[in-house]
Amino acid sequence: MIFWIFIFYFIVVIVVALRYSNENNNQFVPLDDGEVLNIEGYSRISEIPTPDKLHAFLLKQFHYYKLLEEPNQQKFRDRLQVLLKNKWFIAKEDLELHDVMILFTCASMVQITFGLKEFTFPRFNKIALFPDTYYSRMIEREVKGLTVYHSGLVIMSWPHAYDGHVNPTDKINLILHEMAHALYLDYFGNRGMLFGFDEWQEKAYSEFESMARYEEHPFLRNYARTNIHEFWAVCIEHFFEAPQEFRKQLPELYRAMSKILNQDIAARIDQLKAVSAV
Repeated sequence: MIFWIFIFYFIVVIVVALRYSNENNNQFVPLDDGEVLNIEGYSRISEIPTPDKLHAFLLKQFHYYKLLEEPNQQKFRDRLQVLLKNKWFIAKEDLELHDVMILFTCASMVQITFGLKEFTFPRFNKIALFPDTYYSRMIEREVKGLTVYHSGLVIMSWPHAYDGHVNPTDKINLILHEMAHALYLDYFGNRGMLFGFDEWQEKAYSEFESMARYEEHPFLRNYARTNIHEFWAVCIEHFFEAPQEFRKQLPELYRAMSKILNQDIAARIDQLKAVSAV
């Protein structure tokens, strides 16, 4: 009896995963997309910047980095250098690959895992960038982003990824969204209890289910109602781009996010404001 219950649960999980909505064209996909996977030409960053150049770049381009104290900025740069040495990129459909694209992507990977001991996303070593939305033959639709588990591949529309990054407060960030899926698949999916994801889900489900009562949720964007996986990814975007509003609107869920990521950005902003007011 227990065996058949397990089989039924497994089938339900697979079906749900394959039916994710494309409202905002962000997709978590547990299967391969062969037309991207079977091509050669992936490359790493042409030259890893020196620590001083990385520091200058991050201060100018990364709002999150500016919130960190100096020791944590050093930690951020050290982790970024590790990822730059190990992540492979390709630009598709006449898009030219530049080092700055790799820097933005890898720095976002450092950001989302900054409070965790594990940060390398060992399953996801390939990132494919497109000049616009990408038509996936597997799911037969245009998408801005895909997270493909079995191949360890993340696919993103670079213009949408870049636009999401340069506006750090609009609560839409395609890179963080896709890396949230990768984070779940790499670390939380099979080891949820170890990393505390099961506890997060207990807090999250009540808010996720309550979204059905709203035509427009007062804080989370509607794409979060798609399923619990997209709810998680949207929460990641909101956590990093509107932390104080998140804490005010959904305090219990914010605390659960802060606990699982081992980061409290709202508290850090409070601290910086207090220092600047002295």
